[in-house]
Amino acid sequence: MANAVSLTNIVRQLDLFSLRLFLSAVEEGQVTGAARREHIAASTATRRLQMLEELVGTPLLVRTREGVHPTEAGELLEAYAREVLSGLDSLHASFAQLAARMEGELIVASAHSAIVDLLAPAISAFVARWPSVRLTLQELDNSEVRQRIVAGAVDVGVFATIGDLDADDLTLEDLRREPLVAVLPTAHPLAARSAVRFDDLIAHDLVLTRTTDLAVDELARRRGATVGPRQVVRTGEVALGMVRAGLGITIVSRQLVDRADDPAIAVRGIPEPWAVRRIHAAVRRERAGSPATRAFVRCLVAAAETRDGAILLSER
Repeated sequence: MANAVSLTNIVRQLDLFSLRLFLSAVEEGQVTGAARREHIAASTATRRLQMLEELVGTPLLVRTREGVHPTEAGELLEAYAREVLSGLDSLHASFAQLAARMEGELIVASAHSAIVDLLAPAISAFVARWPSVRLTLQELDNSEVRQRIVAGAVDVGVFATIGDLDADDLTLEDLRREPLVAVLPTAHPLAARSAVRFDDLIAHDLVLTRTTDLAVDELARRRGATVGPRQVVRTGEVALGMVRAGLGITIVSRQLVDRADDPAIAVRGIPEPWAVRRIHAAVRRERAGSPATRAFVRCLVAAAETRDGAILLSER
């Protein structure tokens, strides 16, 4: 009887269509009427109902010349089937509401090389899943991305920080941490060392991106140190070009120079806690609950976790 039925077998084998077919048979009072309602052959309906009875281990329908009606076990199944299918209707309605909310516009801001290495796969995945959302991408530098997010001018921003971050009213998702390295001309005196430290670097000419320049200023202020001559450029690629020309030292993420096999430069580690660049996806807290925003941040996280989606921000 039913008490000997394996719950595991029921979970694995019971399907929603068989439940609906059973309810149709009860409501129609005959198997042929149920088959007609569910658009299947009468023989198929008969076999599915028999398989359902075999699964639960007891007859569910009394079959007479006039038609069918539920047994006591069938009445139990009828009540539970109605509850399950009613819950499924509610789930379908909830999905429909979610799909309706996944419309409109999503504005995303990011530094330029993240568009290729991170944003492209994230956007591709997002628009494939939510084509009704109009996604607008803005290419900005790191400081501009953060300013736009704080001002509420964009929905999602991807930016890099070095050192402490005042999150303001932002919800942050850490996408990656990248070690910073010093990049020097091979003829530079510091190139003879296996590693360099902050105090060594600031005594020489520097070529820094905006994000790194701010971090160097803050670190020097805390240490009471003075930073030597420096140039501030817009991207890490420009900084590397100036180092190749012998115009100074730069500080960039290791991922950036890993793609640049160049005998004109030397790459040295910076064995200090501050020398880490963090990549964040940021959303204003009041927008963090938006279905479109949450979905896009999940796409960013997935892209950051894959090799093809490796973040390589240009330190802007």
